[in-house]
Amino acid sequence: MDDLSVTAKDKGFVGRTQEGTGWYCFTTPRFKTITLHAFIVNELSVEQTVFGAILPHVLQQGTQKWPTFMQMEQTLEELYGASFRAEVGKLADKQLISIHLEIVNGRYLPGKPDTLSLGLEFLQEVIDHPHVQDGAFPEDVVKQEKDLLQRQILGLINDKGQYAVTRLIEAMADGRRFGLRKLGRVEDLDKITPHTLYDYYQKVHSTHPIILFAVGEIDPRSIEKFMQRYRTGQPRKEPENIEPYTPHFHDRLLTERQDIRQGKLNLGYHTGITLKDVRYPALMMYAGILGGFPHSKLFVNVRERASLAYYAYARLDAVLGYMIVGAGIEFEDFEPARDIIRQQVDAMQRGDISEQEWEFTLRAFDNDILSEEDNPSQLIARHLEHVLVGGGLFGEPLQRALHEVTPEQVKEVARNVSLDTVFFLTRKEDKRELEGDVK
Repeated sequence: MDDLSVTAKDKGFVGRTQEGTGWYCFTTPRFKTITLHAFIVNELSVEQTVFGAILPHVLQQGTQKWPTFMQMEQTLEELYGASFRAEVGKLADKQLISIHLEIVNGRYLPGKPDTLSLGLEFLQEVIDHPHVQDGAFPEDVVKQEKDLLQRQILGLINDKGQYAVTRLIEAMADGRRFGLRKLGRVEDLDKITPHTLYDYYQKVHSTHPIILFAVGEIDPRSIEKFMQRYRTGQPRKEPENIEPYTPHFHDRLLTERQDIRQGKLNLGYHTGITLKDVRYPALMMYAGILGGFPHSKLFVNVRERASLAYYAYARLDAVLGYMIVGAGIEFEDFEPARDIIRQQVDAMQRGDISEQEWEFTLRAFDNDILSEEDNPSQLIARHLEHVLVGGGLFGEPLQRALHEVTPEQVKEVARNVSLDTVFFLTRKEDKRELEGDVK
């Protein structure tokens, strides 16, 4: 993976990924805190994903130095009220085990303590020295977290909107890894024991890519020096660049029936454009005008004028190169809602864009980018995408590029957007003959 993109230098991120170990630092006086996010990068797999899902929650329950959660909480209080969390995330076909710490910058405290060093020491203790008993994680902690994870996995179906999007992505993936869920499967939970989980921890800790991001008024050399410890021993795997997905289907309809009160209509489109593509700013304008904001075509025409949806939006996945259009509808409005959504997509291909839609979309993106610049966690999340994709614009360079996009460029990317799969979540009582019924 390349050292630094021009974008990273422009925006203040410096760093590199080398031999499976990465560090990126954004030095700025804008924040009075220091934000540290460490990511261990896994490739999603059917049977191992559940281990990665539970591991961060076990790690945050105790370390060798602070064996209990209460002791860790007390230590955080002594670290000037630092905040800490460990969680699992997903980016395309990657599962991300992440450890987050935010601590006040010592420059703004009496005596000017070196809180960066204190924060890094805490992070290292969590990552390198978990609480272990006789070569295994504590049995009571593992049982507790397994129960919680099982409830989380089973509870995914209760958020019908997110469930429908998840099912659509699974269908578009067609067995590929980006369709796997970040929490894994209930049937794999039995494989987790205190010993098997510790074995898994040892493997990912010593061989998987690890990347640390830091934002604040700090010296990047401190971050680089800290990460050198993870280059000792056997070489780590290099994080694989994420490649755009290729569609396996065209205009396919899948229908699922459940006991629900509102229909969920989701359409998955292939764009073929990712962050590092020079056409990405034009694609952003396309998606923004189509369904990114309250002034967009989907919201105005599907929800406001036709009254066919409770909500309507378009959202890009700029890492894999697809777009999701979603709407909450009455069950009987499936056909008219689908048709009017397609009409808006057709309008974009014709270049039917008003001056107001264009200006409002540019203004909305300006606000979004400025808001992101004021949030260290969002800055880190965005740059992580660029590191794993292998390039692209963000921040001020992206803002400038958006203002240079022309309507003809938006029309051109619109012509390359193609419908992959339609997923409709409807009620059990819906007796219509809809193709593609799935269990």
